[in-house]
Amino acid sequence: MEMPPLDEPIRMIRDGLGFDCAALVGPPRVTLENSYPVLVNLDYPSETLRFIATTYATQCPAHRYAVERRAALRFIDLPYDFRQSRTYREALKPCGFNEGLTLPLNTPRGATVPGFLALSSTHGQPLHEESQLALTMHAAEIAKLTDPRPELPASPAELVIWSGHGRVEPRIGDLATAPLTAKDFTRIETFHQRDATGLRFRHRDATGHWWRVTTATTPDGVLIRLQRVDPDDHLTARELDVVGLLSRGWTNDGIALALGISVRTARSHIESALTKLGVPNRTALAREALLRDLDSLNAIRCTTEDAPT
Repeated sequence: MEMPPLDEPIRMIRDGLGFDCAALVGPPRVTLENSYPVLVNLDYPSETLRFIATTYATQCPAHRYAVERRAALRFIDLPYDFRQSRTYREALKPCGFNEGLTLPLNTPRGATVPGFLALSSTHGQPLHEESQLALTMHAAEIAKLTDPRPELPASPAELVIWSGHGRVEPRIGDLATAPLTAKDFTRIETFHQRDATGLRFRHRDATGHWWRVTTATTPDGVLIRLQRVDPDDHLTARELDVVGLLSRGWTNDGIALALGISVRTARSHIESALTKLGVPNRTALAREALLRDLDSLNAIRCTTEDAPT
């Protein structure tokens, strides 16, 4: 079923509340990441948006203050002068923004780190308290836009592997037929422990077959579920690596360095993925990656071990 566009409800909120720009930012896939996926951008300049999804989301005290209170936070409500902050000086003031708001969203699928809605305006008039309260009350509904996939009954898996305490054991199927090694499963367990929501990625085995891999926590370890799937729009394994990193906000330079390829090659893989998935730009590609679980073990490894600082 085709997903409805995310832009329209965010546009209605932005225009209805009198802001100039809006961005819907999803929760990070891995808690150690320094970038959040941008799902919708309405008129933020690219550099400002990049700052919001990285430095602001991970380092700014104003964002932390809003998340702790789980409420729509206006700049005027901060217990200090926001115009003295790095966020205002480096990202907002150059664009002429004088007022703004951050709405922390509920955390779908058991995530511990929420996404958020960012709004900015060139006028200096703060949002009315009644509208601020109403927006806070709708945080749960807005959060559904960051994870709009329906919960479907799990289809049968060919393999279910348990990993914990240095041991790897099959629960369904034969470990000898697994498309990943015992060492891979141990690494997946480690990566899962650092993730807020569980891993969801694709893997191409040596025979060219594709697998969907998901993880879930058990009281004594991690269950790793493997299911054979059809190729997703014929992305290559390397394109999947690139898309996985791009969806986390990585630049072409960072992707190239982490994967040991040239920047030109990274750009070529991105252009190929845009064409194969039928999306117009990087933001739309990141959204498709989130919706379709277009991620790879290699991208997760890079994110965990080689994340740019």
